Amino acid sequence: MIGKTNDKNVSLNLFENIVKNELEHIKHNLIIFLVCFLIARQNIIHEIFPFAIIAFSVYSFNKGASLSLLIITILAVLSVNFNFVYIIILLAVYAYFYKKGDKSILSTAGYSAMVLLVSKTTILLADGFSKNGLILNIFETFFIFSAIILSNEAIKFIKGIRSGTKKININRLKSDIKKSLKLESIKNKDNNLNRENGKHIRNEAATTAAPAITNIDEYKKSKHINIFSEKAKVKIKEQLLWQNINIKFFEVVSYNKNSIILSLTVKTEKSSEEAESAIELIVRNVSGVKLKCTERIIASPNYYVFKFKNIKRIKIRTYSATATKDGSIVSGDNFAHAARADKYYTVLCDGIGSGEEACSESNGAVELLSKFLYTDFTEEQILRTLNSILMLKLGDERFVTFDLNIIDYGSKEMRVYKAGAAPTYIISNKNVDKISGKSLPLGILDNFEYSSFKKNIHIGDIIIMVSDGITDSISMDEKKNLDKYLELLVKRDPQTIANSILSYALRGQASVIDDMTVLVTKVG
Repeated sequence: MIGKTNDKNVSLNLFENIVKNELEHIKHNLIIFLVCFLIARQNIIHEIFPFAIIAFSVYSFNKGASLSLLIITILAVLSVNFNFVYIIILLAVYAYFYKKGDKSILSTAGYSAMVLLVSKTTILLADGFSKNGLILNIFETFFIFSAIILSNEAIKFIKGIRSGTKKININRLKSDIKKSLKLESIKNKDNNLNRENGKHIRNEAATTAAPAITNIDEYKKSKHINIFSEKAKVKIKEQLLWQNINIKFFEVVSYNKNSIILSLTVKTEKSSEEAESAIELIVRNVSGVKLKCTERIIASPNYYVFKFKNIKRIKIRTYSATATKDGSIVSGDNFAHAARADKYYTVLCDGIGSGEEACSESNGAVELLSKFLYTDFTEEQILRTLNSILMLKLGDERFVTFDLNIIDYGSKEMRVYKAGAAPTYIISNKNVDKISGKSLPLGILDNFEYSSFKKNIHIGDIIIMVSDGITDSISMDEKKNLDKYLELLVKRDPQTIANSILSYALRGQASVIDDMTVLVTKVG
């Protein structure tokens, strides 16, 4: 009698525990249950109804077997259609997860897919085998296998995004702490040895090892140091010394709020490229400032002078509109625009005449200039060298007009260089400024003279460059005036401005009399 009473109590307690666990499941995963119910009701076509298995398998893999979800998923299936096969499959998947043990997502997906294949193929054989039915079952099996894996990876990815920036890998942190404490112990030994032997340089290098992390809170609270502070300079010097890079001169200067210049003279056995990379990395780790090396001088073996700049780039984009002369296959106008280091350039060249020869000449000039801009040549040297090369290539009767704009990110200054080119227009607020040059094109005279201009630019400014096909076409009609027409376009977007100028030049003409190009560059 006592044994029977105990058995009843055990049974009641077990039932209560099951109910309690399931209620907790529902309480903490109510939204997920609702999502699983809605997903389980979906189907691709009438014969394929696999989403109930996918939802139930993925949930069970991540959360464990849940009787409540099994019932909810079966109800979802029944709310659409009574399907005995899928109910049996769901029960089999539940039984698979009800047994405790480590399960991989591959084994889970494989099990669910194989249960479906065996169940549906068995029924197919009983009802009358058909080739189409078997192919459909195989397709559904592969679909379920891949969908379970992909769904689980998507859940992991979403979890990683939500928690990746907030959680610290504790194991890695423990490892870092152990390493740091070990380094601290080694440094203390080295310090004692250095005091005895008077080797101060080695002592200084030892103190540059990563600072010891003694607790998790200190690890979390570590922040970048202001690059202008003495603490940052000492830290950078110490860490570079640990990399066998000895600082002989160190200076940080800021000319304005957008630019930082770092000058360094170092002694090291590393190559200049290795030293440059190490400096950039350590400065970024210590201060959070990203620098770009703009000057590198090898003073003598193992001695280098570096100049780094932090340039806050402006968003600059160039838009274009073109038309080719009637009867020509290609345009004699060629252009390029790109950002290079701390500058943005736009170049427009026009070969004499039109057609393939003019295209080849202007394209050659553009390509040469683009290559020169990635060298250490000054802008004046680039133009004079380019003129000399074109004189040799083109001969006496050929030439190329040349129009170059260079925008300096740091100084917010635009430099304009013209050689036989059409005017450049700058729209700033509601004002339209015109820049015209009077020099000859490239490739004519050995003692080449070009027109150059400088102008400060501001966020929102628009720079317009046109080829002579545009200006010549407009000048043929006395009623047209490009200067006044641009005043009507000051509030338009860059691409609309480019299209409008081209349309304005072509208006009233029966044919395109010359190659036409419009480049519109928007600052900011």
